[in-house]
Amino acid sequence: MLEIFTALTGWLEMLLEQLSGNIWLALLFIFLIAATEAVFILGLFIPSTPVLLLAGGLIADGRLPFWEIYLVAVLGAVVGDAISYTVGYWLKDSIKTVWPFRNYLHLIDRGEAFFARHGGKSVFIGRFIPGVKAVVPGIAGMFGMDYRRFSIINVTSAFVWAAAHILPGMLLSAWLRSMGLSLEWVILIGAAVIVVLLLIAHNWHRLLRSGATH
Repeated sequence: MLEIFTALTGWLEMLLEQLSGNIWLALLFIFLIAATEAVFILGLFIPSTPVLLLAGGLIADGRLPFWEIYLVAVLGAVVGDAISYTVGYWLKDSIKTVWPFRNYLHLIDRGEAFFARHGGKSVFIGRFIPGVKAVVPGIAGMFGMDYRRFSIINVTSAFVWAAAHILPGMLLSAWLRSMGLSLEWVILIGAAVIVVLLLIAHNWHRLLRSGATH
């Protein structure tokens, strides 16, 4: 498993380094990764986290520009969620009978339960949860969530999501290189940091109540 991860990381790093020589290709690649990562079901198969963490490392090394990469990642995330919402809005419950969506009924059911529990907040929260982020915008469309409200949450969460993936890559890159570690460790440690922060944010009120009790 480690060998597969190392090979994948090396391939992504090589690809991004090649693309960094042409800013327009780099921007297009980041946009497509961010957009397809949010598309209904398809996003399950898009490695957006390692790509954006590596992009952050290349930004820290001065090989990619920050603002252009960050904003195009935000734009891609917004477009991807909008596409998912539209798919869910037009297909409604019939989406469960359409290929390939019918092959992932368990994920759709999980997304419906998540949306029923959190309402509109699920669009924001769900963007950060693997296995949920690729279905929640479509579920919002299926449930007929007001598009203006959806769009506000979509755009807001996209800014936070892009920063939460690119900034750790930037911050970790110089530190890891100073210890002689390769860029692939940016993915390992960066992903762990993102997971910990999300768990803290998701359970913040519970943690506060527990602290007050003690």
